[in-house]
Amino acid sequence: MAYKIEIKVRFRAGHRLLSPYVGKCNNPHGEGYTAICIFEKDYLNECGMVMDFGEIKRKINSWIDENWDHAYICNSNDELLPIFKALKFKVFELSNKNPSAEIMAEELFRIIKNKINPYIKKVGIIESFEDSIAWYDQEELK
Repeated sequence: MAYKIEIKVRFRAGHRLLSPYVGKCNNPHGEGYTAICIFEKDYLNECGMVMDFGEIKRKINSWIDENWDHAYICNSNDELLPIFKALKFKVFELSNKNPSAEIMAEELFRIIKNKINPYIKKVGIIESFEDSIAWYDQEELK
């Protein structure tokens, strides 16, 4: 691929990790996240761009704001889920998966690829402003 753009979106959310994980992250807590979304194309559009930064950033920001920002992102088996729902808290359920940065990157990659823009190649999640992971387009790894 010849052209690459990178979009960063910052948000805050709560989560916790369920067993078999054992550690501090078993407790509900908040994180400051940065999602890094990388798009690649081997050609430019009629405007001489990979894509419009503003448009793609608005779409990603909109999805994150609606679903993850200031939400409790959780495993669908989390026993706190019914309580949070009853209290009308904003929650985002991951189907029987812990909301680790790795799972969140994979989830966001699939959402962007299927609903926002098929040229997504990589999604990284920086958790707590220090630690990061990345989810790559599996086709690129072959």
